Amino acid sequence: MTGTHCPPRGTADRLIGRDRDLQQIRDLLGIGAAGGALLLSGEAGVGKTAVLDALAETARADGTRVLRAGGVQFEANCSYSGLNQVLFPFQDALGELQAPFRDALRVALGFESGPPPERLMVSNAVLLLLSTVAAGDPLLLVIDDLPWLDRASAAVLGFVARRATGIRVSFLATSRSGSQSLHDSGVLPEFRLQPLDEASADHLVSTRFPDLVASARRRLLTVAHGNPLALLELPSALPAMRGPAGEVPAVLPLSRRLETVFGSRITSLPHPSQRLLLLAALEGVGDLGVLQAATRQANDGYHLDDLAPAERDQLVHIDEEARRLRFRHPLIRSAVVENSTSGERRAVHATLAHVLVDQPERRAWHLGEATLEPDENVAALLEHAARITLHRGDAANSMRTLIRSADLTPPGPDRARRLAEAAYVGAESTGSLPSAQKLLDDARHTAPGPQSCLHSAAAAALLLLNGDGDVDTAHGLLVAAIDTGTHAYDANDKTLVDALHTLALICFFGARHDLWQPYHRALEKLTPTVPPVLSALGKTFSDPARTGAAARARTSRRARHRGPRLPSASPHRLASVHRHTK
Repeated sequence: MTGTHCPPRGTADRLIGRDRDLQQIRDLLGIGAAGGALLLSGEAGVGKTAVLDALAETARADGTRVLRAGGVQFEANCSYSGLNQVLFPFQDALGELQAPFRDALRVALGFESGPPPERLMVSNAVLLLLSTVAAGDPLLLVIDDLPWLDRASAAVLGFVARRATGIRVSFLATSRSGSQSLHDSGVLPEFRLQPLDEASADHLVSTRFPDLVASARRRLLTVAHGNPLALLELPSALPAMRGPAGEVPAVLPLSRRLETVFGSRITSLPHPSQRLLLLAALEGVGDLGVLQAATRQANDGYHLDDLAPAERDQLVHIDEEARRLRFRHPLIRSAVVENSTSGERRAVHATLAHVLVDQPERRAWHLGEATLEPDENVAALLEHAARITLHRGDAANSMRTLIRSADLTPPGPDRARRLAEAAYVGAESTGSLPSAQKLLDDARHTAPGPQSCLHSAAAAALLLLNGDGDVDTAHGLLVAAIDTGTHAYDANDKTLVDALHTLALICFFGARHDLWQPYHRALEKLTPTVPPVLSALGKTFSDPARTGAAARARTSRRARHRGPRLPSASPHRLASVHRHTK
Protein backbone atom coordinates (compact mmCIF):
# COMPACT_ATOMS: atom_id res chain seq x y z
CA MET A 1 0.00 0.00 0.00
CA THR A 2 1.33 3.43 -0.80
CA GLY A 3 0.49 6.87 0.43
CA THR A 4 -3.08 7.88 1.06
CA HIS A 5 -5.29 4.82 1.20
CA CYS A 6 -9.01 4.78 0.40
CA PRO A 7 -10.89 2.04 2.23
CA PRO A 8 -14.28 0.82 1.08
CA ARG A 9 -17.05 3.29 1.81
CA GLY A 10 -19.30 2.57 4.73
CA THR A 11 -16.80 0.28 6.45
CA ALA A 12 -17.59 1.57 9.92
CA ASP A 13 -21.32 1.12 9.37
CA ARG A 14 -20.88 -2.50 8.27
CA LEU A 15 -18.76 -3.67 11.20
CA ILE A 16 -20.73 -5.78 13.63
CA GLY A 17 -19.89 -5.86 17.31
CA ARG A 18 -17.05 -3.33 17.13
CA ASP A 19 -18.67 -0.03 18.18
CA ARG A 20 -17.10 -0.01 21.65
CA ASP A 21 -13.67 -1.05 20.31
CA LEU A 22 -13.73 1.71 17.68
CA GLN A 23 -14.63 4.38 20.22
CA GLN A 24 -11.93 3.27 22.66
CA ILE A 25 -9.28 3.27 19.96
CA ARG A 26 -10.31 6.75 18.74
CA ASP A 27 -10.05 8.09 22.27
CA LEU A 28 -6.64 6.52 22.86
CA LEU A 29 -5.25 7.81 19.56
CA GLY A 30 -6.50 11.39 19.92
CA ILE A 31 -7.29 11.43 16.18
CA GLY A 32 -7.66 15.01 14.93
CA ALA A 33 -6.60 16.39 18.31
CA ALA A 34 -3.28 16.06 20.17
CA GLY A 35 -2.39 12.71 18.61
CA GLY A 36 -1.10 9.48 20.13
CA ALA A 37 0.19 5.99 19.34
CA LEU A 38 -1.28 2.51 19.70
CA LEU A 39 -0.61 -1.07 18.66
CA LEU A 40 -3.71 -3.04 17.68
CA SER A 41 -3.02 -6.74 18.23
CA GLY A 42 -5.09 -9.88 17.87
CA GLU A 43 -5.18 -13.35 16.38
CA ALA A 44 -5.23 -13.95 12.64
CA GLY A 45 -8.60 -13.09 11.12
CA VAL A 46 -9.96 -11.24 14.17
CA GLY A 47 -10.63 -8.16 12.07
CA LYS A 48 -7.66 -5.86 12.65
CA THR A 49 -7.54 -4.63 9.05
CA ALA A 50 -11.32 -4.07 9.01
CA VAL A 51 -10.99 -1.95 12.14
CA LEU A 52 -8.17 0.02 10.50
CA ASP A 53 -10.37 0.62 7.46
CA ALA A 54 -13.23 1.84 9.64
CA LEU A 55 -11.00 4.16 11.67
CA ALA A 56 -9.34 5.54 8.53
CA GLU A 57 -12.72 6.18 6.88
CA THR A 58 -14.09 8.02 9.89
CA ALA A 59 -10.89 10.03 10.37
CA ARG A 60 -10.87 11.11 6.74
CA ALA A 61 -14.49 12.17 6.94
CA ASP A 62 -13.56 14.33 9.95
CA GLY A 63 -10.78 16.13 8.04
CA THR A 64 -7.76 14.05 9.04
CA ARG A 65 -5.25 13.08 6.39
CA VAL A 66 -4.68 9.31 6.37
CA LEU A 67 -1.38 7.70 5.36
CA ARG A 68 -1.16 3.96 5.12
CA ALA A 69 1.59 1.40 4.66
CA GLY A 70 1.75 -2.33 5.09
CA GLY A 71 4.48 -4.74 6.07
CA VAL A 72 5.08 -7.44 3.47
CA GLN A 73 6.88 -10.65 4.35
CA PHE A 74 8.81 -10.76 1.09
CA GLU A 75 9.88 -7.09 1.38
CA ALA A 76 11.02 -7.26 5.01
CA ASN A 77 14.68 -7.35 3.96
CA CYS A 78 14.46 -4.20 1.82
CA SER A 79 15.59 -1.45 4.16
CA TYR A 80 13.35 1.62 4.55
CA SER A 81 10.78 0.17 2.11
CA GLY A 82 8.00 0.77 4.65
CA LEU A 83 9.12 4.35 5.20
CA ASN A 84 9.15 4.81 1.43
CA GLN A 85 5.48 3.76 1.32
CA VAL A 86 4.55 6.31 3.98
CA LEU A 87 6.55 9.27 2.72
CA PHE A 88 6.33 8.79 -1.04
CA PRO A 89 3.48 11.36 -1.33
CA PHE A 90 5.69 13.96 0.41
CA GLN A 91 8.64 14.05 -1.99
CA ASP A 92 8.02 17.73 -2.69
CA ALA A 93 7.69 18.53 1.01
CA LEU A 94 11.20 17.15 1.66
CA GLY A 95 12.53 20.39 0.22
CA GLU A 96 11.12 22.29 3.20
CA LEU A 97 13.48 20.51 5.60
CA GLN A 98 16.89 21.86 6.51
CA ALA A 99 19.64 20.46 4.28
CA PRO A 100 21.10 17.88 6.73
CA PHE A 101 17.70 16.33 7.43
CA ARG A 102 16.58 16.53 3.79
CA ASP A 103 19.75 14.87 2.49
CA ALA A 104 19.70 12.12 5.12
CA LEU A 105 16.08 11.26 4.37
CA ARG A 106 16.52 11.28 0.60
CA VAL A 107 19.46 8.86 0.89
CA ALA A 108 17.57 6.57 3.28
CA LEU A 109 14.53 6.46 0.99
CA GLY A 110 16.66 5.69 -2.06
CA PHE A 111 15.95 8.98 -3.85
CA GLU A 112 19.65 9.91 -3.79
CA SER A 113 22.97 8.17 -3.21
CA GLY A 114 25.46 9.17 -0.54
CA PRO A 115 27.15 8.15 2.70
CA PRO A 116 24.91 6.16 5.05
CA PRO A 117 22.89 8.50 7.29
CA GLU A 118 22.74 7.91 11.03
CA ARG A 119 19.47 6.37 12.21
CA LEU A 120 18.92 9.28 14.63
CA MET A 121 19.25 11.79 11.79
CA VAL A 122 16.71 9.89 9.67
CA SER A 123 14.33 9.56 12.63
CA ASN A 124 14.45 13.27 13.41
CA ALA A 125 13.97 14.10 9.73
CA VAL A 126 10.80 11.97 9.55
CA LEU A 127 9.48 13.51 12.78
CA LEU A 128 10.09 17.03 11.48
CA LEU A 129 8.49 16.24 8.13
CA LEU A 130 5.35 14.71 9.64
CA SER A 131 4.96 17.51 12.20
CA THR A 132 5.29 20.07 9.39
CA VAL A 133 2.61 18.33 7.34
CA ALA A 134 0.37 17.92 10.42
CA ALA A 135 0.52 21.66 11.02
CA GLY A 136 -1.97 21.90 8.15
CA ASP A 137 -4.25 18.89 8.58
CA PRO A 138 -3.90 16.36 11.41
CA LEU A 139 -2.39 13.02 10.35
CA LEU A 140 -3.36 9.42 10.99
CA LEU A 141 -0.49 7.07 10.16
CA VAL A 142 -1.66 3.47 9.77
CA ILE A 143 0.75 0.51 9.53
CA ASP A 144 -0.76 -2.91 8.79
CA ASP A 145 1.25 -6.05 9.69
CA LEU A 146 3.94 -4.21 11.64
CA PRO A 147 6.12 -7.31 12.27
CA TRP A 148 6.70 -7.66 8.53
CA LEU A 149 7.86 -4.07 8.19
CA ASP A 150 11.58 -3.85 7.51
CA ARG A 151 13.60 -3.26 10.67
CA ALA A 152 14.99 0.11 9.61
CA SER A 153 11.50 1.53 8.98
CA ALA A 154 10.15 -0.02 12.18
CA ALA A 155 12.90 1.62 14.23
CA VAL A 156 12.28 5.06 12.73
CA LEU A 157 8.49 4.80 13.05
CA GLY A 158 8.89 3.63 16.64
CA PHE A 159 10.87 6.80 17.30
CA VAL A 160 8.07 8.86 15.74
CA ALA A 161 5.35 6.97 17.63
CA ARG A 162 6.93 7.77 21.00
CA ARG A 163 6.76 11.47 20.14
CA ALA A 164 3.41 11.59 18.32
CA THR A 165 1.42 13.08 21.19
CA GLY A 166 1.25 16.85 20.95
CA ILE A 167 2.04 17.25 17.23
CA ARG A 168 -1.37 16.14 15.88
CA VAL A 169 0.02 12.87 14.51
CA SER A 170 -1.80 9.66 15.43
CA PHE A 171 0.09 6.38 14.89
CA LEU A 172 -1.79 3.07 14.68
CA ALA A 173 -0.16 -0.25 13.82
CA THR A 174 -1.40 -3.84 13.77
CA SER A 175 0.36 -7.02 14.79
CA ARG A 176 -0.74 -10.61 15.06
CA SER A 177 -0.67 -11.83 18.65
CA GLY A 178 2.67 -13.42 19.47
CA SER A 179 4.56 -11.66 16.67
CA GLN A 180 7.85 -9.95 17.48
CA SER A 181 7.44 -6.23 16.98
CA LEU A 182 7.82 -2.81 18.58
CA HIS A 183 5.42 -3.54 21.44
CA ASP A 184 7.70 -6.27 22.79
CA SER A 185 10.03 -3.62 24.17
CA GLY A 186 7.21 -1.43 25.41
CA VAL A 187 7.52 1.10 22.59
CA LEU A 188 3.77 1.20 21.93
CA PRO A 189 0.80 0.80 24.25
CA GLU A 190 -1.26 -2.19 23.15
CA PHE A 191 -4.97 -2.64 22.49
CA ARG A 192 -5.81 -6.32 22.07
CA LEU A 193 -8.77 -6.86 19.74
CA GLN A 194 -10.86 -9.72 21.07
CA PRO A 195 -13.01 -12.15 19.05
CA LEU A 196 -16.66 -11.22 18.65
CA ASP A 197 -18.94 -12.04 21.54
CA GLU A 198 -21.54 -14.78 21.01
CA ALA A 199 -24.41 -12.43 20.17
CA SER A 200 -22.36 -10.44 17.62
CA ALA A 201 -20.99 -13.62 16.02
CA ASP A 202 -24.50 -15.04 15.66
CA HIS A 203 -25.72 -11.73 14.19
CA LEU A 204 -22.87 -11.70 11.65
CA VAL A 205 -23.57 -15.27 10.49
CA SER A 206 -27.33 -14.72 10.33
CA THR A 207 -26.84 -11.55 8.30
CA ARG A 208 -24.37 -12.98 5.81
CA PHE A 209 -25.74 -16.54 5.59
CA PRO A 210 -29.48 -16.32 6.26
CA ASP A 211 -30.14 -19.71 4.66
CA LEU A 212 -27.64 -21.64 6.81
CA VAL A 213 -29.46 -24.35 8.73
CA ALA A 214 -29.50 -24.04 12.50
CA SER A 215 -27.31 -27.09 13.16
CA ALA A 216 -24.62 -25.89 10.76
CA ARG A 217 -24.77 -22.38 12.24
CA ARG A 218 -24.28 -23.73 15.77
CA ARG A 219 -21.34 -25.85 14.64
CA LEU A 220 -19.83 -22.87 12.81
CA LEU A 221 -20.13 -20.64 15.88
CA THR A 222 -18.43 -23.33 17.99
CA VAL A 223 -15.57 -23.90 15.56
CA ALA A 224 -14.93 -20.21 14.76
CA HIS A 225 -14.72 -19.02 18.40
CA GLY A 226 -15.88 -15.56 17.39
CA ASN A 227 -13.18 -15.07 14.74
CA PRO A 228 -14.83 -12.91 12.03
CA LEU A 229 -12.77 -14.24 9.15
CA ALA A 230 -13.55 -17.81 10.13
CA LEU A 231 -17.24 -16.97 10.46
CA LEU A 232 -17.23 -15.57 6.93
CA GLU A 233 -15.02 -18.16 5.23
CA LEU A 234 -15.85 -21.51 6.84
CA PRO A 235 -19.48 -21.84 5.70
CA SER A 236 -18.44 -22.47 2.10
CA ALA A 237 -15.78 -24.96 3.22
CA LEU A 238 -17.63 -26.94 5.88
CA PRO A 239 -18.64 -29.76 3.52
CA ALA A 240 -15.08 -30.18 2.23
CA MET A 241 -13.68 -30.27 5.76
CA ARG A 242 -15.92 -33.03 7.12
CA GLY A 243 -14.27 -36.23 8.38
CA PRO A 244 -15.32 -39.82 7.67
CA ALA A 245 -18.18 -39.57 10.18
CA GLY A 246 -19.33 -36.20 8.83
CA GLU A 247 -17.80 -34.20 11.67
CA VAL A 248 -15.97 -30.91 11.22
CA PRO A 249 -12.37 -31.15 12.55
CA ALA A 250 -11.87 -28.98 15.61
CA VAL A 251 -8.34 -29.77 16.70
CA LEU A 252 -6.34 -27.61 14.28
CA PRO A 253 -5.27 -24.11 15.32
CA LEU A 254 -7.46 -21.43 13.82
CA SER A 255 -4.78 -19.97 11.56
CA ARG A 256 -3.94 -23.43 10.16
CA ARG A 257 -7.64 -24.13 9.63
CA LEU A 258 -8.05 -20.87 7.73
CA GLU A 259 -4.96 -21.54 5.64
CA THR A 260 -6.57 -24.88 4.74
CA VAL A 261 -9.71 -23.03 3.68
CA PHE A 262 -7.76 -20.60 1.52
CA GLY A 263 -5.60 -23.41 0.17
CA SER A 264 -8.64 -25.28 -1.12
CA ARG A 265 -9.89 -22.11 -2.82
CA ILE A 266 -6.51 -21.55 -4.45
CA THR A 267 -6.14 -25.10 -5.74
CA SER A 268 -9.62 -24.84 -7.30
CA LEU A 269 -8.42 -21.96 -9.51
CA PRO A 270 -7.18 -22.60 -13.06
CA HIS A 271 -3.47 -23.44 -13.11
CA PRO A 272 -2.43 -20.19 -14.88
CA SER A 273 -4.20 -18.21 -12.12
CA GLN A 274 -2.35 -20.16 -9.44
CA ARG A 275 0.99 -19.44 -11.12
CA LEU A 276 0.16 -15.74 -11.36
CA LEU A 277 -0.81 -15.59 -7.67
CA LEU A 278 2.51 -17.20 -6.75
CA LEU A 279 4.30 -14.56 -8.82
CA ALA A 280 2.42 -11.81 -6.98
CA ALA A 281 3.03 -13.39 -3.57
CA LEU A 282 6.80 -13.63 -4.07
CA GLU A 283 7.10 -10.24 -5.76
CA GLY A 284 5.74 -8.80 -2.52
CA VAL A 285 4.88 -5.26 -3.61
CA GLY A 286 2.04 -6.01 -6.03
CA ASP A 287 3.40 -3.67 -8.70
CA LEU A 288 1.29 -4.40 -11.79
CA GLY A 289 4.04 -3.18 -14.12
CA VAL A 290 6.56 -5.61 -12.63
CA LEU A 291 4.03 -8.44 -12.69
CA GLN A 292 3.20 -7.81 -16.33
CA ALA A 293 6.87 -7.73 -17.31
CA ALA A 294 7.48 -10.92 -15.33
CA THR A 295 4.66 -12.79 -17.07
CA ARG A 296 6.23 -11.88 -20.43
CA GLN A 297 9.65 -12.97 -19.21
CA ALA A 298 8.34 -16.28 -17.86
CA ASN A 299 6.49 -17.05 -21.12
CA ASP A 300 4.85 -19.92 -19.26
CA GLY A 301 1.26 -19.68 -20.41
CA TYR A 302 -0.09 -17.13 -17.91
CA HIS A 303 -0.63 -13.35 -18.02
CA LEU A 304 -2.43 -10.65 -16.06
CA ASP A 305 -5.83 -11.53 -17.48
CA ASP A 306 -5.56 -14.78 -15.51
CA LEU A 307 -6.18 -12.75 -12.35
CA ALA A 308 -9.89 -12.68 -13.17
CA PRO A 309 -10.86 -15.95 -11.41
CA ALA A 310 -8.99 -14.90 -8.25
CA GLU A 311 -10.63 -11.47 -8.34
CA ARG A 312 -14.09 -12.99 -8.77
CA ASP A 313 -13.42 -15.30 -5.84
CA GLN A 314 -12.33 -12.23 -3.80
CA LEU A 315 -8.90 -13.62 -3.08
CA VAL A 316 -7.25 -10.46 -4.46
CA HIS A 317 -8.31 -7.04 -5.60
CA ILE A 318 -6.68 -4.34 -7.74
CA ASP A 319 -6.02 -0.92 -6.25
CA GLU A 320 -6.55 1.12 -9.41
CA GLU A 321 -5.23 4.36 -7.92
CA ALA A 322 -1.93 2.86 -6.78
CA ARG A 323 -1.80 0.24 -9.60
CA ARG A 324 -1.16 -2.47 -7.06
CA LEU A 325 -2.45 -6.00 -6.57
CA ARG A 326 -3.58 -6.62 -2.98
CA PHE A 327 -4.23 -9.95 -1.30
CA ARG A 328 -7.44 -9.70 0.69
CA HIS A 329 -5.77 -11.26 3.74
CA PRO A 330 -2.16 -12.19 4.59
CA LEU A 331 -3.24 -15.82 5.02
CA ILE A 332 -4.15 -15.94 1.34
CA ARG A 333 -0.60 -14.98 0.43
CA SER A 334 0.75 -17.57 2.89
CA ALA A 335 -1.51 -20.26 1.45
CA VAL A 336 -0.41 -19.46 -2.11
CA VAL A 337 3.24 -19.96 -1.18
CA GLU A 338 2.45 -23.01 0.97
CA ASN A 339 0.67 -24.69 -1.94
CA SER A 340 3.59 -24.26 -4.34
CA THR A 341 6.61 -26.51 -4.85
CA SER A 342 10.19 -25.45 -4.21
CA GLY A 343 10.92 -25.72 -7.94
CA GLU A 344 8.01 -23.41 -8.77
CA ARG A 345 9.21 -20.87 -6.22
CA ARG A 346 12.77 -20.91 -7.57
CA ALA A 347 11.48 -20.41 -11.11
CA VAL A 348 9.43 -17.38 -10.04
CA HIS A 349 12.38 -15.88 -8.13
CA ALA A 350 14.56 -16.28 -11.22
CA THR A 351 11.94 -14.57 -13.39
CA LEU A 352 11.62 -11.65 -10.97
CA ALA A 353 15.39 -11.26 -10.77
CA HIS A 354 15.52 -10.94 -14.56
CA VAL A 355 12.87 -8.20 -14.51
CA LEU A 356 14.15 -6.16 -11.54
CA VAL A 357 17.39 -5.14 -13.23
CA ASP A 358 17.02 -1.53 -12.02
CA GLN A 359 16.55 -2.54 -8.37
CA PRO A 360 19.84 -4.19 -7.35
CA GLU A 361 18.85 -5.10 -3.80
CA ARG A 362 15.61 -6.85 -4.75
CA ARG A 363 17.19 -8.44 -7.82
CA ALA A 364 20.05 -9.88 -5.76
CA TRP A 365 17.64 -11.21 -3.12
CA HIS A 366 15.54 -13.01 -5.75
CA LEU A 367 18.66 -14.44 -7.39
CA GLY A 368 19.78 -15.70 -3.99
CA GLU A 369 16.43 -17.43 -3.48
CA ALA A 370 16.57 -18.96 -6.97
CA THR A 371 20.09 -20.37 -6.56
CA LEU A 372 20.90 -23.71 -4.92
CA GLU A 373 24.61 -24.26 -5.60
CA PRO A 374 27.56 -21.92 -5.05
CA ASP A 375 27.63 -19.25 -7.74
CA GLU A 376 30.23 -16.48 -7.56
CA ASN A 377 28.26 -14.14 -9.85
CA VAL A 378 25.20 -14.30 -7.62
CA ALA A 379 27.33 -14.04 -4.49
CA ALA A 380 29.00 -10.89 -5.86
CA LEU A 381 25.62 -9.31 -6.62
CA LEU A 382 24.46 -10.07 -3.08
CA GLU A 383 27.64 -8.55 -1.67
CA HIS A 384 27.00 -5.40 -3.73
CA ALA A 385 23.40 -5.29 -2.48
CA ALA A 386 24.66 -5.64 1.11
CA ARG A 387 26.85 -2.58 0.63
CA ILE A 388 23.92 -0.56 -0.74
CA THR A 389 21.85 -1.60 2.28
CA LEU A 390 24.66 -0.65 4.66
CA HIS A 391 25.03 2.74 2.99
CA ARG A 392 21.37 3.37 3.77
CA GLY A 393 22.12 2.71 7.43
CA ASP A 394 20.51 -0.75 7.74
CA ALA A 395 23.33 -2.84 9.21
CA ALA A 396 21.12 -5.77 10.27
CA ASN A 397 19.87 -6.46 6.74
CA SER A 398 23.33 -5.84 5.32
CA MET A 399 24.68 -8.53 7.66
CA ARG A 400 21.99 -11.02 6.57
CA THR A 401 22.66 -10.32 2.89
CA LEU A 402 26.40 -10.82 3.37
CA ILE A 403 25.71 -14.15 5.05
CA ARG A 404 23.61 -15.25 2.08
CA SER A 405 26.38 -14.05 -0.22
CA ALA A 406 28.88 -16.17 1.69
CA ASP A 407 26.55 -19.19 1.54
CA LEU A 408 26.58 -19.00 -2.26
CA THR A 409 30.33 -18.34 -2.55
CA PRO A 410 32.51 -21.28 -3.62
CA PRO A 411 34.85 -22.46 -0.83
CA GLY A 412 37.94 -20.32 -0.56
CA PRO A 413 39.20 -16.92 0.52
CA ASP A 414 36.22 -14.95 -0.88
CA ARG A 415 33.81 -16.96 1.25
CA ALA A 416 35.96 -16.39 4.33
CA ARG A 417 36.21 -12.68 3.52
CA ARG A 418 32.44 -12.28 3.21
CA LEU A 419 31.79 -14.17 6.42
CA ALA A 420 34.39 -12.03 8.16
CA GLU A 421 32.81 -8.85 6.85
CA ALA A 422 29.40 -10.03 8.04
CA ALA A 423 30.95 -10.70 11.45
CA TYR A 424 32.48 -7.22 11.45
CA VAL A 425 29.17 -5.56 10.56
CA GLY A 426 27.42 -7.61 13.23
CA ALA A 427 29.91 -6.74 15.94
CA GLU A 428 30.48 -3.11 14.97
CA SER A 429 27.01 -1.94 13.95
CA THR A 430 24.31 -4.24 15.28
CA GLY A 431 25.79 -5.41 18.59
CA SER A 432 24.91 -9.00 17.61
CA LEU A 433 27.88 -10.53 19.41
CA PRO A 434 26.91 -14.26 19.47
CA SER A 435 26.06 -14.18 15.75
CA ALA A 436 29.29 -12.33 14.98
CA GLN A 437 31.32 -14.87 16.93
CA LYS A 438 29.77 -17.79 15.01
CA LEU A 439 30.38 -16.06 11.67
CA LEU A 440 33.97 -15.39 12.62
CA ASP A 441 34.44 -19.05 13.60
CA ASP A 442 32.97 -20.09 10.23
CA ALA A 443 35.34 -17.74 8.43
CA ARG A 444 38.32 -19.25 10.25
CA HIS A 445 37.13 -22.75 9.38
CA THR A 446 36.57 -21.84 5.71
CA ALA A 447 40.05 -20.50 5.03
CA PRO A 448 43.16 -20.88 7.19
CA GLY A 449 45.17 -17.88 8.29
CA PRO A 450 42.32 -15.38 8.81
CA GLN A 451 44.79 -13.05 10.48
CA SER A 452 45.47 -11.72 6.99
CA CYS A 453 41.86 -10.58 6.66
CA LEU A 454 41.37 -7.18 8.25
CA HIS A 455 37.64 -7.70 8.67
CA SER A 456 38.35 -10.90 10.60
CA ALA A 457 40.81 -9.09 12.83
CA ALA A 458 38.49 -6.12 13.33
CA ALA A 459 35.57 -8.40 14.20
CA ALA A 460 37.70 -10.41 16.61
CA ALA A 461 38.96 -7.23 18.25
CA LEU A 462 35.42 -5.93 18.74
CA LEU A 463 34.33 -9.26 20.21
CA LEU A 464 37.23 -9.14 22.67
CA LEU A 465 36.42 -5.58 23.62
CA ASN A 466 32.70 -6.18 24.04
CA GLY A 467 33.18 -9.56 25.73
CA ASP A 468 35.98 -9.46 28.28
CA GLY A 469 36.88 -5.81 27.82
CA ASP A 470 40.45 -6.89 27.00
CA VAL A 471 41.71 -3.66 25.46
CA ASP A 472 45.37 -4.66 25.11
CA THR A 473 44.69 -7.97 23.36
CA ALA A 474 42.12 -6.38 21.00
CA HIS A 475 44.53 -3.54 20.26
CA GLY A 476 47.50 -5.83 19.63
CA LEU A 477 45.51 -8.16 17.37
CA LEU A 478 44.25 -5.34 15.16
CA VAL A 479 47.54 -3.43 15.00
CA ALA A 480 49.35 -6.60 13.92
CA ALA A 481 46.77 -7.25 11.19
CA ILE A 482 47.11 -3.68 9.90
CA ASP A 483 50.92 -3.79 9.97
CA THR A 484 51.10 -7.09 8.06
CA GLY A 485 48.21 -6.51 5.64
CA THR A 486 48.51 -6.33 1.85
CA HIS A 487 46.56 -3.09 1.56
CA ALA A 488 49.64 -0.93 0.78
CA TYR A 489 48.08 1.75 3.01
CA ASP A 490 45.71 2.75 0.22
CA ALA A 491 43.31 5.34 1.66
CA ASN A 492 40.65 4.13 -0.80
CA ASP A 493 40.73 0.59 0.62
CA LYS A 494 37.39 0.35 2.47
CA THR A 495 38.51 -2.65 4.53
CA LEU A 496 41.57 -0.77 5.78
CA VAL A 497 39.49 2.31 6.61
CA ASP A 498 37.01 0.15 8.53
CA ALA A 499 39.88 -1.41 10.48
CA LEU A 500 41.28 2.01 11.37
CA HIS A 501 37.83 3.11 12.53
CA THR A 502 37.75 0.09 14.81
CA LEU A 503 41.25 0.83 16.06
CA ALA A 504 40.11 4.35 16.97
CA LEU A 505 37.23 2.85 18.96
CA ILE A 506 39.62 0.63 20.90
CA CYS A 507 42.05 3.48 21.56
CA PHE A 508 39.24 5.72 22.74
CA PHE A 509 37.96 3.12 25.15
CA GLY A 510 41.46 2.30 26.42
CA ALA A 511 42.03 6.01 27.19
CA ARG A 512 45.84 5.69 27.07
CA HIS A 513 48.17 7.82 24.98
CA ASP A 514 50.38 4.87 23.96
CA LEU A 515 47.43 3.08 22.31
CA TRP A 516 47.05 5.93 19.80
CA GLN A 517 50.65 5.82 18.54
CA PRO A 518 50.11 2.90 16.04
CA TYR A 519 46.97 4.65 14.82
CA HIS A 520 48.87 7.87 14.06
CA ARG A 521 51.70 5.91 12.41
CA ALA A 522 49.18 4.19 10.11
CA LEU A 523 47.61 7.53 9.16
CA GLU A 524 51.04 8.91 8.21
CA LYS A 525 51.48 6.05 5.74
CA LEU A 526 48.09 6.47 4.02
CA THR A 527 48.17 7.57 0.40
CA PRO A 528 47.21 9.66 -1.45
CA THR A 529 45.62 11.59 1.45
CA VAL A 530 44.27 10.78 4.89
CA PRO A 531 40.45 10.60 4.92
CA PRO A 532 39.20 13.65 6.88
CA VAL A 533 37.11 11.46 9.18
CA LEU A 534 40.10 9.40 10.30
CA SER A 535 42.12 12.55 10.85
CA ALA A 536 39.31 14.11 12.89
CA LEU A 537 38.95 10.99 15.04
CA GLY A 538 42.64 10.99 15.88
CA LYS A 539 42.73 14.67 16.75
CA THR A 540 39.40 14.86 18.54
CA PHE A 541 39.54 11.74 20.71
CA SER A 542 43.25 11.02 21.22
CA ASP A 543 44.00 14.29 23.03
CA PRO A 544 40.74 16.22 23.41
CA ALA A 545 42.16 18.69 25.94
CA ARG A 546 44.72 20.09 23.49
CA THR A 547 43.40 19.36 20.00
CA GLY A 548 39.70 18.65 20.44
CA ALA A 549 38.43 22.22 20.12
CA ALA A 550 40.26 22.94 16.87
CA ALA A 551 39.28 19.57 15.38
CA ARG A 552 35.68 20.10 16.37
CA ALA A 553 35.64 23.52 14.67
CA ARG A 554 37.03 22.01 11.44
CA THR A 555 34.49 19.19 11.58
CA SER A 556 31.62 21.64 12.12
CA ARG A 557 32.71 23.75 9.12
CA ARG A 558 32.90 20.63 6.94
CA ALA A 559 29.46 19.48 8.15
CA ARG A 560 27.91 22.85 7.29
CA HIS A 561 29.27 22.63 3.75
CA ARG A 562 28.52 18.98 3.12
CA GLY A 563 25.41 18.18 5.16
CA PRO A 564 25.13 15.01 7.28
CA ARG A 565 28.33 13.07 6.73
CA LEU A 566 28.76 11.24 10.02
CA PRO A 567 31.45 8.54 9.94
CA SER A 568 30.78 4.93 10.71
CA ALA A 569 32.92 5.32 13.82
CA SER A 570 30.92 8.27 15.09
CA PRO A 571 30.76 9.40 18.72
CA HIS A 572 27.41 7.60 18.97
CA ARG A 573 29.15 4.30 18.28
CA LEU A 574 32.04 5.16 20.53
CA ALA A 575 29.47 5.57 23.27
CA SER A 576 27.82 2.28 22.33
CA VAL A 577 31.10 0.42 22.81
CA HIS A 578 31.39 1.96 26.25
CA ARG A 579 27.89 0.74 27.13
CA HIS A 580 28.52 -2.79 25.81
CA THR A 581 31.67 -3.21 27.84
CA LYS A 582 30.21 -2.20 31.16
